[in-house]
Amino acid sequence: MQAITENYMFISFVGSLTTLVVCMVAGYIGRKVGVLSDTINAGMSTLLVKITLPCMVFVSMMRPFSATLLLESLATLVISAIVYLSGYVFGLLLARLMGAAEDEKRVWQFALVFANVGYMGFPIIQAIYGAEGLIYTTMANVAFNMLAFSLGIYLFKRNASADIKTNLRTILLNPALVATYLGFIFFITGIRLPENVQDGVSLIGGMTVPLSMLLVGAILAKSKPADLVSDPRVLPVIFLRLLGIPLVTFFILRLFIPNPIMLEVIVILAAMPVAALTVIFAEQYKGNTAVASKLVALSSILCLLTIPIISLLLQN
Repeated sequence: MQAITENYMFISFVGSLTTLVVCMVAGYIGRKVGVLSDTINAGMSTLLVKITLPCMVFVSMMRPFSATLLLESLATLVISAIVYLSGYVFGLLLARLMGAAEDEKRVWQFALVFANVGYMGFPIIQAIYGAEGLIYTTMANVAFNMLAFSLGIYLFKRNASADIKTNLRTILLNPALVATYLGFIFFITGIRLPENVQDGVSLIGGMTVPLSMLLVGAILAKSKPADLVSDPRVLPVIFLRLLGIPLVTFFILRLFIPNPIMLEVIVILAAMPVAALTVIFAEQYKGNTAVASKLVALSSILCLLTIPIISLLLQN
């Protein structure tokens, strides 16, 4: 009976991932035929970050109050931050082992610290676990935002203390974090919006999944297949990002986390591809944008193979 249940969960996982891939392919084709452009992509990205994702985050917090769930949520924030920081250590070791140039090293470290929690993590967890998994994803995203605009800036710009101080306001007032603050208030107090209003917020949040995957597909369409395989030095980084870090995370955390959904969400988020923010920061701080683009594009394609592998491991 257990084997049947595990097989069903794996098939369900692959089915959900296939649904998301359909959206990604639509975005890829849309970009190739000119329906989607850089301007439209920028608008979709802003819409996601400032409107639909905060709505999804807020609705995910509309759960009956439970002291256990509250403690698990806070624990997820701390554990996720530790997982991200472990990527920094992996990046240091890999850069030293492979004799990376300074501009390569910064991109590699950023790529191993920050996975694509926003554009791919949320839709994948939503598709597989629904609202039950999103609350943990929300807390992982809080850790992501706090570290991305502090450690992330430092990685690209070593004298970035002034930038980090300036970005403190940006971190704290990030729309997704504001939605988290409000959601926690509603979660703890039991306050709820009028039913029709909450349904409207939920409907807007539901746009996050298809929009995210359309955007990922459109981003991938900008990379030429030949360019993605022209630099074999990115492969160890991608291997660590997609398999090394999540496997280490799983084998350590399974000893301490009794809640299977909490454990699985943390591990699957650790298996996400390189964050799209890698390219944005590389461009902003004059980093190696070519390496950053290859890491984001190639890891986003290969994760369609590696995430089911990680999922299969979680079911055993």
